[in-house]
Amino acid sequence: MEIYIFNRRLEFQGILDNFTSLRWVRRYLKCGEFELNCDSTPESLNLLARENIIYKKGDTEAGYIEFRNLKQDIEGKEVLIIKGKFLTGYLNRRIIWGTEILNVTTEVAMRTLVNKNGVAPVDPNRIIPKLMLGTIKNYTEKVDYQVSYANLAEELECLSNVSNLGHRITFDITNRKLELDVYKGIDRSVNQSINPRCIFAKEFENILEQEYVDSLNNYKNLALIGGIGEGAERKLVTVGSSSGLDRFEIFADQKSLSNTEDIGGVSTTMSDADYTLLLIGKGNETLAETLEIQTFDSKINSNSNLTYKIDFDLGDIVTYVSKKWGLTIDSRITEVEEVYEEAGPQINITFGNNIPTLIDKIKRLVK
Repeated sequence: MEIYIFNRRLEFQGILDNFTSLRWVRRYLKCGEFELNCDSTPESLNLLARENIIYKKGDTEAGYIEFRNLKQDIEGKEVLIIKGKFLTGYLNRRIIWGTEILNVTTEVAMRTLVNKNGVAPVDPNRIIPKLMLGTIKNYTEKVDYQVSYANLAEELECLSNVSNLGHRITFDITNRKLELDVYKGIDRSVNQSINPRCIFAKEFENILEQEYVDSLNNYKNLALIGGIGEGAERKLVTVGSSSGLDRFEIFADQKSLSNTEDIGGVSTTMSDADYTLLLIGKGNETLAETLEIQTFDSKINSNSNLTYKIDFDLGDIVTYVSKKWGLTIDSRITEVEEVYEEAGPQINITFGNNIPTLIDKIKRLVK
């Protein structure tokens, strides 16, 4: 497999056709990442410079290099280890400059935030070069949303979690441009009849290895959201409804969520109903980050009845069956790890939501 290298101005630099391994991790709700191992030579050191872009022929996404590590093994052989993020990671370099109040579809909200803070910001120094908005799909998922001075990438991830819409920056190699693409996976589960069904099961010999995690460690299903005001005057809204031991509560402090908005240069106080909708939106965001964990990690048999990117792809909803474990679950493919080594390519898939990392939990606390 050949890897094409571009600089960050999207100018072609050369081809890397000799490497030891490539780990290419695609993610539906947030930015993907990659790791490339190859021999350290003057050519590879020059080609794989920090900030250069690597692109797999025929793909829609590409990644930029942010980490390089030179190692020498016991035999004296020098190895170059390259790590980086997909181009969606460029959004991590921007904040939302000011306050945005959006009562629109989630797709429009994502496009608005990226447009104002990366494509066509007021300050031209904030433009992300070559970035434009892709074709609008007119998805109907709605959001009531207010945000101020937050990290752009993290807010898009939050909107993806709430709406189950994926987002990515794609690389148009022909026209040398980057496009924000908001997209939705296809429902291929057994419970629908529109699309061809996709079923993963050891019994069908399309899975080589499997691991299942079922956890309530992070689970909350009722959020109390605190808005403006003090004491008895504080605006409080509850999202969710459960009782007894089935009730898992969490408090979301949104005191900074303002009930004023700037309309035509005039500060206007929104109605109680509109402010309540904003608080409900924050509650839905909180609960989207505290789901029960049901995750399958599976190594896919590439010689089976199902073909990657034809019968299933990142973001699709498929059915996972294990007769031995007594499980039949419809779940979204949230991560695909492509591994390319001398032994041949390998596909590892994550179905469902992953267990949050310590960093994820810290981000939630400081939000």
